[in-house]
Amino acid sequence: MLTLHQAGLTTTPAIAPLDGTIRPGELLAIVGPNGAGKSTLLSMLSGFRPAEQGELHLDGKPLREWPIAELANRRALVAQQELPGFDWQTDELLSLGSNPAKSLVAALLDDLDLTHLAKRSVLSLSGGERQRVMIARGACQLLSRGSPTAKDGGILLLDEPTSALDIGQQQRLMRQLRGWAAQHRMAIVCVLHDLNLASTYADRVWLLHQGQRIDHGLPSQVLNPATIARIYAAELQHIEGGPHGKPLLALAP
Repeated sequence: MLTLHQAGLTTTPAIAPLDGTIRPGELLAIVGPNGAGKSTLLSMLSGFRPAEQGELHLDGKPLREWPIAELANRRALVAQQELPGFDWQTDELLSLGSNPAKSLVAALLDDLDLTHLAKRSVLSLSGGERQRVMIARGACQLLSRGSPTAKDGGILLLDEPTSALDIGQQQRLMRQLRGWAAQHRMAIVCVLHDLNLASTYADRVWLLHQGQRIDHGLPSQVLNPATIARIYAAELQHIEGGPHGKPLLALAP
């Protein structure tokens, strides 16, 4: 579990102090317009950019006190664009640094519809294929190296994981992320631009604007047309009857 205690960043790009908890087994969506601070916040949550005020606690211990090797067992970050530097095979890339069981690699490849690419060079893959490979690698890092005393599957932080995917792959990925959260009690945090994906698949939403979290809660509470239209400077219409009764948003004609 990751807990924020008035954690924030004071140097540009800044993040206003935040309180909150990211829980095992949930999918949290971070949304907001361009420049809102979503990727910056994700970097702070990961520890790559340490909080400059307040503090973050992972499993009850200050994030800054975690040794790097131990932290890698408990959290993984997949950035927007991660380009492999060498000509690895797909299954080899998943295994880097964690020595996972072959069965785990095979399962993750299957989860993200990558089995047929297992022996392909990652440099030969399309942008969407490579994006799914990097997400699978992040999950492999957590599931193969998890602390023996941990009671959950760690925290997977994903920056725009659907940006290079077609609509079908977006759906399959988001369903799989929910599956990992439930099966492994993994906390999954996704920066998303597609508000309907956030509404459909997220358990909770944090809405950012100009470095501040201006709302948080259930998707039905946070993603209301009036707030979204104001923050995004967009004209929207509200569509009822989405999956499981969740609201959807559409651009007004």
